[in-house]
Amino acid sequence: MRNYKVITAATTKILSTAEVKSHLKVDTTADDTYIDNLITAATNSAQEYTNRFFITTEITQYADTWDESKELLKSPVQTTLFNIKYYDDTETLQTLSASDYNLDNVSMPARIAVAPDKSFPTLSKRINAVEVNYKVGVDSASDVDMAIKQAVLLTIGYWYQNREAVMVGRQVNEMPMSAKYLLNQYKIQVLR
Repeated sequence: MRNYKVITAATTKILSTAEVKSHLKVDTTADDTYIDNLITAATNSAQEYTNRFFITTEITQYADTWDESKELLKSPVQTTLFNIKYYDDTETLQTLSASDYNLDNVSMPARIAVAPDKSFPTLSKRINAVEVNYKVGVDSASDVDMAIKQAVLLTIGYWYQNREAVMVGRQVNEMPMSAKYLLNQYKIQVLR
């Protein structure tokens, strides 16, 4: 079983309130809080859909075995703040030496492989025996691709206009197809 936990979330958003208000053609401040909430919700939905974090986020990924930890769940992976910890067969938390593994952060999803002429140590038979700590995303909103921003804007616009969960004849609580179309080129296929 693999899962992850956000250690340090991004502190900036990919879109400002002003950018979204311009897209929505809103010139009042009455809905600013609601629009900020939509920015967060639409960005989170797009990140989940694509298996990415857009702005630098630190996460720890957990796995029960070395095989489960070879593919990282979120991308794009940065090389800074990257370490692998594991519980050895004596139940002691150890840090795997960087010389014992190779990180492929060019591929998406990123991969971890044992270094040549090395082997992974024996693990405890506990759950979450491996902890991979890494950062994903880009450093600033200006580095996020415009198509991703446009998909988030489309989702915000759709949700802003359709505030109810259900309307007769259509479902409005999901991401619009146009946004999914834009995000499909960024979607990373990860096996859970």
